[in-house]
Amino acid sequence: MKVTIIGYKNHSVRLFKILTDIGIDVNLWNHHKDDFVDVIDSDCILISSPNDTHINYIKKILNESSAYIFCEKPPVTNLEDLEYLSNLSSVKKERIFFNFNYRFSEISNILKDNDFGKPVHFNFVSSHGLALKDSFKDNWRFTTSDDLMGVYGTVAVHYIDLCLWLLGECVETNIHRFNFSNSKTIDSITIDMKFKNGCTTNIFVSYVTPFVNKADLIFDNGILELDNGKIKLYEPRESFDEHGHFTKPHSRCIVDNNSSKDYYNASLKKSLSFFIDNVREKNKLNVDDFNMSIKSNEILLNKIGDIDD
Repeated sequence: MKVTIIGYKNHSVRLFKILTDIGIDVNLWNHHKDDFVDVIDSDCILISSPNDTHINYIKKILNESSAYIFCEKPPVTNLEDLEYLSNLSSVKKERIFFNFNYRFSEISNILKDNDFGKPVHFNFVSSHGLALKDSFKDNWRFTTSDDLMGVYGTVAVHYIDLCLWLLGECVETNIHRFNFSNSKTIDSITIDMKFKNGCTTNIFVSYVTPFVNKADLIFDNGILELDNGKIKLYEPRESFDEHGHFTKPHSRCIVDNNSSKDYYNASLKKSLSFFIDNVREKNKLNVDDFNMSIKSNEILLNKIGDIDD
């Protein structure tokens, strides 16, 4: 099986290492010096290039190759390109996988196999100081005015998609943006969402703070707390002190990663393995999963024009 990654540094190298570790022979393709003819006979092609290049590579692969496509999120950065993807035939959609790897995260797995009652409110915080590092000041994330190239389209979209994956239909979204680094694109975003089942969510992502990676998923009979890769469960609701007053339930650790990086990499490995297994078996990829990826991307694009400053 021939596997090619479009990209040659940063996240592409991360994908390369994970695939190599699970025994896959992988080629990195550098658009600065390599010929695209070397790509088209691949069994699958992984697109790990800047967000605004995704659509051109998808079109090129669909036109010139029969390869399966693994594309990093977000799928596209404008509504015209999103419409192109939406209008693809089912046969073509069945070849395309968008890497919303938090669908394969420990949180997602836990909720698939357990019932903590009705979801009430989910809160996500993911931030570090990338925008203030001198070595990244000329990075494509910060040299464009296209907000989908920055923390909004690169990080927030993960959590928007995870909420859709876990909670279903979203009925309301409000977004607030901030820029603390004076880069061309926004570096901090807060997103409030309300879902048809009544659950609300709050997402905060930023490239300008001390490192934090945390989530609290509150159900009517339990709370899942993710902090730097570790997940604790607090239950049940009927927890009382010696006076009969409600008190915080006792916790137990149910996932014990060394760091949030390990937590993320575990989901990325599962996502990659899922894709590679389907390529090996020549399976048709799930069109419903494709359509949810489009929906996550659509929420980003439809709200970008009416963001509150």
